[in-house]
Amino acid sequence: MNPVEFEILHKKLISIAEQMGVILQRSSYSPNIRERMDASCAVFLWTKELVAQAEHIPVHLGSLHIPLQYIEDFEEGDQITLNDPNMGGTHLPDITLYKPVYFKGRLIGFVANRAHHADIGGITPGSMPGSSTSIYQEGLIIPPVKIVRRGKIDENILNFILSNTRTPRERRGDLTAQIGTNDFGDRKLREFVGEYGLEKFEEFVEELRNYTVRIMRHRMSRIPEVEVSAEDYLEVGDSLIKIKVRARVGDKIYVDFAGTSPAIRENINAPLAVTLSSVYFFFRTLLGGDIPVNAEFYKLFDIKVPEGSILNPPRGYPVVAGNVETSQRIVDTLLLAFSEVMDLPAQSHGSMNNIAIGNENFTYYETLGGGAGAWKNYVGEDGIHVYMTNTKNTPVEVIEASYPLLCMEYRIRENSGGKGKYRGGNGIVKRYKVLEDCVLTIISERRKIEPRGAKGGENGKCGVNLVISEGKRKILGSKATISLKKGDEIVIMTPGGGGYGKALKGDQ
Repeated sequence: MNPVEFEILHKKLISIAEQMGVILQRSSYSPNIRERMDASCAVFLWTKELVAQAEHIPVHLGSLHIPLQYIEDFEEGDQITLNDPNMGGTHLPDITLYKPVYFKGRLIGFVANRAHHADIGGITPGSMPGSSTSIYQEGLIIPPVKIVRRGKIDENILNFILSNTRTPRERRGDLTAQIGTNDFGDRKLREFVGEYGLEKFEEFVEELRNYTVRIMRHRMSRIPEVEVSAEDYLEVGDSLIKIKVRARVGDKIYVDFAGTSPAIRENINAPLAVTLSSVYFFFRTLLGGDIPVNAEFYKLFDIKVPEGSILNPPRGYPVVAGNVETSQRIVDTLLLAFSEVMDLPAQSHGSMNNIAIGNENFTYYETLGGGAGAWKNYVGEDGIHVYMTNTKNTPVEVIEASYPLLCMEYRIRENSGGKGKYRGGNGIVKRYKVLEDCVLTIISERRKIEPRGAKGGENGKCGVNLVISEGKRKILGSKATISLKKGDEIVIMTPGGGGYGKALKGDQ
């Protein structure tokens, strides 16, 4: 295919997913989706293979193709929803909708979007318990089910979901926004095929497959073909839980997590889909962000994850923190491993710094940024989301207008990044006052183990979580659930990133 024509078709196909993201953000009810854009959109072929995605949330995107393998019963106008982590879901608050797309009676593909809902039931408001021993404590599990049949919403299914959340009005708004987003994507994909024709579309798909393999193999050839290994740890109470990896890049990308800790009855277990997403993300950044991500990209991986480990837990084990925190540590561990043979950045803050506040009337959820790791010629960026999350900030004005919360302080946490020839990025400080009795849940990491510097750079500072009640300060662990009274304050200080290179006199 003519290279110019190929690039036009590729960008137009990606733009369908990007436009879907804009529609979803503008039409959603919850600040979590409307402001932070904690959601992702993608386009699939009739073969259920990924063909295009927007640059949304990495932990969503690397797993969106898996649930499609469990969806068999559908017809034109249907939409199927699910969140089951054993079927390619990430954690229960992430609800996915798929819609088959037909052109002149023929199935030509699917459009999909996944969005994080601020509450889907469970034992704590926000469905992100600081400590859960079973997935059934984390919320409603939705297997593949038709939420739309032949273009009409199935109110029985929708009401069943809404009956299992503390915020049914907001959930209805977000779910119908997801439905409308897929309807928009359906129309745009049909317009795309109608403009160029089925034959040209199929020709483009074949060329995209070939191009992806060519560029992947070219980039892979640049990486030293030696086996590398590393281990890093997660914080659970007073214990440290190990992630171990061995990897090699040859004719394929070989990754083996043998030696990783077995699954535990704490919610840092990561569903297999999350583990795979984390590996895909790391190598996409290592090899270059201009590489197309589609089914051919995934086929060049050979990933072994021990069954029964924290990265591939048995059914029923809790997983809500695996999606947000363990995914980050997988990336950190791979970063350490390949730093043996490549010049790579220092570790970033390595946590999504999850905070959920709510009661039976409201649920606020947000992830907070921290410091990015420095690299040669680059000072780490301050107060930014890294690795497996790509969300935005919820503005203070929106928080205070939407919830019984006041933001008393929101600033960069100075001097939290590691010193070095190039300084690590600083974390942030966010302080809230609650205006109603409520429950606070914090799920975070790097409160004990500092993000590591590189090439002689110093480590970034650990994060700190604390509550101020009646003038008394109480430091919380990396994961906590605690009841708050009206007037109590919460302070979250997120970690800084590691520095790069040994600091000399005059360096920051």
